[in-house]
Amino acid sequence: MKQLTSLDMYDNQIGDEGAKYISEMKQLTSLNICFNHIGIEGSKLISEMKQLILLDISGNLIGDEGAKYISEMKQLTSLDISGNQIGDEGANYISEMKQLTSLRK
Repeated sequence: MKQLTSLDMYDNQIGDEGAKYISEMKQLTSLNICFNHIGIEGSKLISEMKQLILLDISGNLIGDEGAKYISEMKQLTSLDISGNQIGDEGANYISEMKQLTSLRK
């Protein structure tokens, strides 16, 4: 599946282990992994996907620490992080993502 650029894994309960395998798909530019029980470790792995421009990681368990990892994805233009138990600290990290043209939190 080397030609795949968009992946939608909505509500599959893949967790951090599944995020590990997805993070190896370096050709993806669009990724929907909402409602998958992804936590801090999974968000760290996903944040290493430097080719992504669209990420929907809503409805997971990334919290403030995971938000910090996601905020380091300077190539993202669209991000949905709603429903992730992100507090003021995490929101502060995300607010630094000036390149975003679409944000749902």
